Amino acid sequence: MQVAKKRVNFKVALVLGFILGLGVFLGLNFSQAEAAEAKIGLINLTKVIAAHPFSENIKQLSLNLQEELKKRQEELNKQGKGLDEVELQKLEDKFNAEWDPVKQKILAEIKSYDAARYADIMGAIKAVGDKGAYDLILNSEIEVPTSSGVLNYPVVLYAGEDITQDVIAEVNRKLQEEQKQKDATIK
Repeated sequence: MQVAKKRVNFKVALVLGFILGLGVFLGLNFSQAEAAEAKIGLINLTKVIAAHPFSENIKQLSLNLQEELKKRQEELNKQGKGLDEVELQKLEDKFNAEWDPVKQKILAEIKSYDAARYADIMGAIKAVGDKGAYDLILNSEIEVPTSSGVLNYPVVLYAGEDITQDVIAEVNRKLQEEQKQKDATIK
């Protein structure tokens, strides 16, 4: 009886294994057929972000923030010479109280530009995707930190059509159109 149960279980397992294997095989072939028909676009998002006009504004604001902090630190060091710890702490608190609103204003401006840049880029990706009838758009690279720095590795090794320049052109077209509308309302 034990041997008969083992044979039945073995046969059931063999049939189930065959069915599952067949299902996986057919599923993979079906997925590959669907993927072969899909139109895939690739974007180097780092280049798109760097090409956006607001990136220069963000970079300049960040430099301004660093320069202002350095200037204030030098002034604090200059005024703090010869002071005891209590007086130095009071001076530092005064400088921090003056610095915080300036810093917050610059950071808010950076955040505003960054949010607008993100919205522009995502809108441009959608517009280019719709115009080109893409089924899927992927970032063509990913930054991977290593012991010697950051390396860029492609996420997709082979496939798709690079639409980076199309997305950059769409961002610029949209911004020019908005500027024309602003200029028209001013006149």
